[in-house]
Amino acid sequence: MTELALFPLKTVLLPGNNLALKIFETRYTDMIASCMREDKEFGIVLIYNGQETDKNSEIFSIGTSAKVTDWQNRDDGLLGITATGQRRFEIHSTRTLSSGLLIGDIEYMDDSIEQAVPDQFYYMSELLRHISPHNHENFAELDFNTMVYKLIYLLPLDNSLKQKLLEVPSSLDRAVVLHAELIRLGVIQYIKP
Repeated sequence: MTELALFPLKTVLLPGNNLALKIFETRYTDMIASCMREDKEFGIVLIYNGQETDKNSEIFSIGTSAKVTDWQNRDDGLLGITATGQRRFEIHSTRTLSSGLLIGDIEYMDDSIEQAVPDQFYYMSELLRHISPHNHENFAELDFNTMVYKLIYLLPLDNSLKQKLLEVPSSLDRAVVLHAELIRLGVIQYIKP
């Protein structure tokens, strides 16, 4: 088990993707300062009941650890950061510090198997190339897991579906679920996986 400071939000962060945040609550400015000073990760988890400013929002048990990869003092006086998703984790228990910061006893989930994009899901790398604002990137060189996470991040999917996909244990199973959702949403016509 590992202890990880948690940042409950109304959004889902996926490994390998960026999330811009405005930090204004003391519990989180202190957490971010500590993470930057000690080069530590913190955890982002989706809230399913409550608000981001609540101290006892109900959260999902699967989230993504994040590192601060950029920061700036904004004109409005808030701290702006870019958090980059690192690894999926599962929360086993939580406790709340006197500051209101939520600490989780977590276990990291294994996403380390790198594999090429299977032929039946090659269309996903083409779809990614078409919808990415960085279409100059060579998506053909991405491993399958990274490609699927980037696609989930860029598609206009609701947070409950992104959370469901984050919780799927393997990249192949995640692609199968995503494939079915893309057909259901009419993003693609039926393509046999």
